[in-house]
Amino acid sequence: MSILLRSLSLLVGITLAAPASGNCLSAKETKYGVLLTREAPFYSVFYKPDGPGLTEQRLMERNRSLHPVSAVYLHPLLVEKRVSASGTHELTYAKAVALDDLPQKKSWHSETTLFINGQKSVSGATIIRFDGWGEETIASCAYKVWTINSRLELTGLPPIIFEQYYSPELRLVLRSVRLGRSNQPLSEIRFDRFQIGWGN
Repeated sequence: MSILLRSLSLLVGITLAAPASGNCLSAKETKYGVLLTREAPFYSVFYKPDGPGLTEQRLMERNRSLHPVSAVYLHPLLVEKRVSASGTHELTYAKAVALDDLPQKKSWHSETTLFINGQKSVSGATIIRFDGWGEETIASCAYKVWTINSRLELTGLPPIIFEQYYSPELRLVLRSVRLGRSNQPLSEIRFDRFQIGWGN
């Protein structure tokens, strides 16, 4: 599917997706996919479960234009592939993915290799750390979350660091904060509303 067609499909999905039954999102509803939206600046992402991981279709506003991105996750906390106008970026991990028991293990670490448009680029490491429990609210609904520190360190590149608020019940990241080298917040994605399914 072309980038333009994906972006048009996502816009249609945003318009037609059905609201969640009841007042708050439940785990049994996420199998239909979940559309999370931030109003301003506009950012909308549709997550659909795919085995232990999920797929993502994202549409964001940048420089007054909309930019589509699609991605595949091995686990909701671990991206495998991302496709955008700048190309295809893939990450491979040397260690088996085992993130569902992070509160017990406290951290997960793996050697990681980045491929850009199918060509090996650089290697490094991914470190995902459990920092505690918390609560995240979307549309007046509160969900228990893990506070996660996710760090990608690739040779010759600045580290990519996120603080993520992950609901193990919904298997979704409900808020994400990009951090600088000194852990200062650089940007944040926090959602205003959710809907179930994709209306295509």
